[in-house]
Amino acid sequence: MSGKRLGLVMALGVLALAGAALAVVLTLALLRSQTASALDEAVTEATEGHRFELLRFEFTHLPNRLLTEIARWFDDREEDEDAALERWFSSREESDRKAAERALERAIARSASGMGLDSSLPLFGDVALQWPPVDVDLGETLRVLAVSPRSEVKLVRTVLLGSDIGADEFERLEAIVEADGEWSAWVTTIGGVALYPAPVVSSRDYLRTLQIMAHEWTHHYLGFYPLGLSYARGPEMRTINETVADIVGDELGEAAALSIAAELPIADNPERQSILARTDPILRSLRLEVDELLAQGEVEEAERRMEAARRELIDAGRPFRKINQAFLAFRGGYGASASSASQWGPRLFALREASQSLAHFLEQVREINSPEEADRVLPR
Repeated sequence: MSGKRLGLVMALGVLALAGAALAVVLTLALLRSQTASALDEAVTEATEGHRFELLRFEFTHLPNRLLTEIARWFDDREEDEDAALERWFSSREESDRKAAERALERAIARSASGMGLDSSLPLFGDVALQWPPVDVDLGETLRVLAVSPRSEVKLVRTVLLGSDIGADEFERLEAIVEADGEWSAWVTTIGGVALYPAPVVSSRDYLRTLQIMAHEWTHHYLGFYPLGLSYARGPEMRTINETVADIVGDELGEAAALSIAAELPIADNPERQSILARTDPILRSLRLEVDELLAQGEVEEAERRMEAARRELIDAGRPFRKINQAFLAFRGGYGASASSASQWGPRLFALREASQSLAHFLEQVREINSPEEADRVLPR
């Protein structure tokens, strides 16, 4: 084996170890957030056989990724990334998935470096690299069960579910959790989750796919800073983390999309944008109204109002299967969402607007470790 190839293999080994360490950190953090309070019998019953197996996912995907990368170094054939991407986004052939993943990962990595998001190495401050490596899996479609009390909009439980549960089973799971009349439950498909590699749903719109990938990479990046390590310290820190990931993900994903030469589909739908513009105010008004009704103890009236708003949204071209307290609690954790009543979204967007670059914005927010620190850093 040549010295060059030996060096590459050793480097990949170090990368794999680093990835494994990151996977353990992220997995333990997620497990800790999900087991902060005991799961009640209803949630256990509802999710039995459907819970996503985190450890098996990590220890299956990381070795496979290492072996794939080693094999590529010994294969001198050129890979036509543009052709692989065009095939993947047009026909979803499984044989093209790995090549598409690598091409999209490299697009995000290049753009992150170009935008100054590289990290300095310890003891070698003048040496910077894109860290952590972008790593996604486009083959998983995950779901989540969110639980809130009926008496307030508050996310008290999330359980990650695997791809084996179909949409026709969502209501059955929700009914099990809601049977005692105390809880509100909502099951939905999620676009991505910050495991390592990050499972990401690849839509026909490659811009949106890249933005979700960049969102999850931002969580990986923040995992090495106080902000990411504080994710599980209450709903306010979750909202701050998710809003930062939205801001960075949208901007970085768009830059990555512009760097790809292949002609790929982007969902430029003016009608869809018009629908969002008309319906987002309905969701914002609903969230404020529901919070007020629940504060007055008017639970059933709040639920009647949510169902009425859902039907109004359907008529306006934005169909939701279900709107309840758990729906608002889960979606409201993203400060950019119309379902959010949080102060942090507008304040984070204001800081980004005032920052000279995306890198400057991240440097300011990544050290936040509490709502009090956020209040000090963010503009009012």
